[in-house]
Amino acid sequence: MQSRTLSHVPTRQISAARILTSSGFGLLFDAFDVGLLSYVLVSLAKQWHLSQTTTGLIGSVSMIGMAVGSAFAGSLADKFGRRNIFLWTLLIYSVATGLSALATGVGIFFVLRFFVGLGLGGELPVATTYVLESSPEAVRGRRVVFLEMFWAFGSLVAALISFFVIPSAGWRIVFLIGAIPALYTIILRLALPETPRYQNINKRPSMVSALKEVWSEGIARRSVVTWILWLVRNQLGVLHLS
Repeated sequence: MQSRTLSHVPTRQISAARILTSSGFGLLFDAFDVGLLSYVLVSLAKQWHLSQTTTGLIGSVSMIGMAVGSAFAGSLADKFGRRNIFLWTLLIYSVATGLSALATGVGIFFVLRFFVGLGLGGELPVATTYVLESSPEAVRGRRVVFLEMFWAFGSLVAALISFFVIPSAGWRIVFLIGAIPALYTIILRLALPETPRYQNINKRPSMVSALKEVWSEGIARRSVVTWILWLVRNQLGVLHLS
């Protein structure tokens, strides 16, 4: 997410705890969903008599949604703000996750899983950008490391909820559990301002120009490597579904 001409707009200081809590829970739900789907599909395959191919496709459509969401979120965040796009992507995830609990067939479940991935894929890079741009340079790296810890917590929460809830209450309940806290995270995020760096951008780039810059000479190679690392990390959570 590249900036353009900067002005000098005074901004209030934001505590590290508030930055990490609001952004970190976004990553927690990202990891939670990736891990949760692995456990849910075991139950879903038995209930809906799904083949291995179908369960693999369900896992894949989530990854496709995440790829699409991450591809456009950065450009949209450059144009409309990190805070706004974080809120919208988290809202998409929350609504789609909650509606997944009401799915009655594979078709609608496919569609909802795409939108869940779309929201999560868009939220992940924006949350990281928010922490980077809201942190002093001296502690920026440390805060990003703390932020990434929420991913591990999300995977742990997914395993615990799946172990205790799915056998007794069913897979639909875990989707409701995932949607409700995500809505609370939106409330947390509403209390935070836009990042200081974004507020100081005088000229907002268009989405087309931002996308061209990401894949321009000198940056394209780094973009490809980052995408590969991101996809590998997320795909590890669903490898055993195939």
